[in-house]
Amino acid sequence: MITLVPQPAAKVRRPRASLHVLRITLILHAAFVIAQPVAAGYFLSGNVDAMTSVHSTVGGTIWMIALLQTVAAACYTLAGRGRIWPALVSVLLVVAEFVQLTFGYLQNFAVHVPLGTAIVGTVCWMTVWSFRRTARLSRREAKR
Repeated sequence: MITLVPQPAAKVRRPRASLHVLRITLILHAAFVIAQPVAAGYFLSGNVDAMTSVHSTVGGTIWMIALLQTVAAACYTLAGRGRIWPALVSVLLVVAEFVQLTFGYLQNFAVHVPLGTAIVGTVCWMTVWSFRRTARLSRREAKR
């Protein structure tokens, strides 16, 4: 009679530290993009200083945070062996936020407002996703 001895499962490398860094940058990014419509609302309610002192300053900062998020997402993808799409979406957010910044300074609100809404939704969605169980899976595990 042949007895089969179970083999230990191959150790799968999962994103850990890179996921924590990505989460931190996403939380920071989400806080800043959520502050933007609030600052615009203060401006529309009559606080003229809200546009120059808060909204435009935070807008320039958000673009830089998106660059940091892209680096963190690339580390999550490459070093942590996480999924590829967070890095790709982060690159798209950098481009979208640069366009957003440009159209904001041009005062083209037909592009600025809907694009801002899409940015807020995307960053908040990515932030929530980063705390889900599936964010901890490696690319190999996610394919199953």
